[in-house]
Amino acid sequence: MAARAPLGILVLLLPGLVLCLVSTGPSRLNCWFVEEAGRGAGVMPSSVTQRRALLLLRGAREEHPETELPSDLEPGMVFDITDPAGALRRVPLPAVGHPKEEELPSCEINAYLPQEAHVPWAAGLTPDHRSPRSLGGTWFISSVQTLPGGYGVSAVLKGEEEASQQPAVTVATAVLSVFSRTPHLHSCLGRDVLLDCGFTAPPGPFSVEWRYQYRGAGRVVLAYDGVTGRAHVAEEGAQLFLEKGRAGTHTNVSLRLHQVGVRHDGTYICTVYLPHLHAQQALELRITEPPVVTLRPEPLSVAPGVPAELACEVTGYYPLDVTVSWLHRGPGEAGGHLLEYVTETWESGHRRGPDGTYSLTSFARLAPIKPSDHGATYSCHVTHVALAAPVRRSVQLRVAGATGPSLEDAIGMFLAAFLLYGLFRFLGNKVSASGAEEKSKKSE
Repeated sequence: MAARAPLGILVLLLPGLVLCLVSTGPSRLNCWFVEEAGRGAGVMPSSVTQRRALLLLRGAREEHPETELPSDLEPGMVFDITDPAGALRRVPLPAVGHPKEEELPSCEINAYLPQEAHVPWAAGLTPDHRSPRSLGGTWFISSVQTLPGGYGVSAVLKGEEEASQQPAVTVATAVLSVFSRTPHLHSCLGRDVLLDCGFTAPPGPFSVEWRYQYRGAGRVVLAYDGVTGRAHVAEEGAQLFLEKGRAGTHTNVSLRLHQVGVRHDGTYICTVYLPHLHAQQALELRITEPPVVTLRPEPLSVAPGVPAELACEVTGYYPLDVTVSWLHRGPGEAGGHLLEYVTETWESGHRRGPDGTYSLTSFARLAPIKPSDHGATYSCHVTHVALAAPVRRSVQLRVAGATGPSLEDAIGMFLAAFLLYGLFRFLGNKVSASGAEEKSKKSE
């Protein structure tokens, strides 16, 4: 008779047993199969079609593939993908149920044509300029992005020659996967930024290219030739973190930018080249710098019947968009429930600084001041994408002669009177002493 396991051991083994039961099937990822037609020599295709697809992601090929498949998909639109390195299976999927649209990863799969790269730093990968027979057959490339941007991967897939047990299923294997765990980054000026990029592929030579793009213009920031082991291009302040992985693990090809400035704001494309294959991952780097806000004049003292102007200096911000508003609170309304917008305002044009940041000045004109305005508060509110909350600068209006002297004024007048009293007494004593001395001389 078999020995009965103690209850404590069963409790310890139960989570692992449940995990095995849950993780036996492949991960399912809804996708779109996109086809372009009529591209020819032009840049844009004449037509684009999209068909619903489903990706089944496995760690290893199984003898009995998925049997329960959606009936509303066209034949061939179910892709049974073996992902031995796990770059695709690393995509975080929403919990079972009815996830929100923003929780679903965006997925696109396209036909792919293997070909040699025509850049100098990848020329050594295909020295004979001939394609091996292993590149025949059907190829695809799948791109997946999680929202709001925590992980992105592009994978080149090789279709398997053997027919699937189900005609509606396309069997493929991930050969090259390029991924990033930071596809969307934000940084302030002057900081070092690491653009994460890695890839999984069979052991062999490779090359890496980092390209910068902004508003249609682009340049190569860094290009590494893996065959010669040297960099063809390397901008000042750009450094490649190259860490080759062992078989079955990923290779790190991240880019470090030293003390980023406004010129680094844009899109960075990490491209990995293998012999006749390449894949890329785009990363967005957004440079943001919060504004410095100064309100003048401070203090604000105005005589009755005189108009006044306030200036709100907003300096050193990036990007360009900034909002400035003026608010007025009457005297004694500390609760803030009677705030009013100042209507007579205007702004200077944006000024560009040497470091690429912007500045402007917002003005507010106050109506001729009345004694009853004494104690009113004027505020300048600034909103910018680099600010977690709007910045407010306030000043309190003091109307000359509107009220009696304040405590500070009273203390000042007392000190002045005390000093004058002391001065007069000193002079009086001196005059008295001088008169007594002259009178003494005359008597002699």
